[in-house]
Amino acid sequence: MNAAISALRKMYNLERFATEIYRTQIAAFTEKEISDRLKIARDNEQEHTDNLKAQIEKLGGRQSRQGFLFQAAGRMLGCFTRMMGKMFILKADIWIETKAVKDYGAFLQRLNFDEESKALVQRNLEDEKVHIKRWEDSAKLLRDKKR
Repeated sequence: MNAAISALRKMYNLERFATEIYRTQIAAFTEKEISDRLKIARDNEQEHTDNLKAQIEKLGGRQSRQGFLFQAAGRMLGCFTRMMGKMFILKADIWIETKAVKDYGAFLQRLNFDEESKALVQRNLEDEKVHIKRWEDSAKLLRDKKR
């Protein structure tokens, strides 16, 4: 299989994972600002999933058959983080997004993507950086609320 398509499929699976984590975590927050941020992130991750799927198909590939497993794992992790508390959720989400930035960067360095795929991966990487900032700001908001 084409290495670029294979990488896009991995990213597709990870975006399904992230979408489900956020979908599951939203209900943990009574703070409207944070739950709204989670909804925005969920929608953004779903957009990544949809765009990656479209690009894979455009290149003659098909989405991963393992996507449902990543989605189920995302739901389980989302439930687990909810049980651990709000601050744990945000710290876990920062860790997950930091890993996503690292993974996207590694794919960009390692593979020779066509220009359209490269631009898509780069946009997703930049969005993940925004998510990190959003979760850091949300953690600060929770800390300030406790004072």
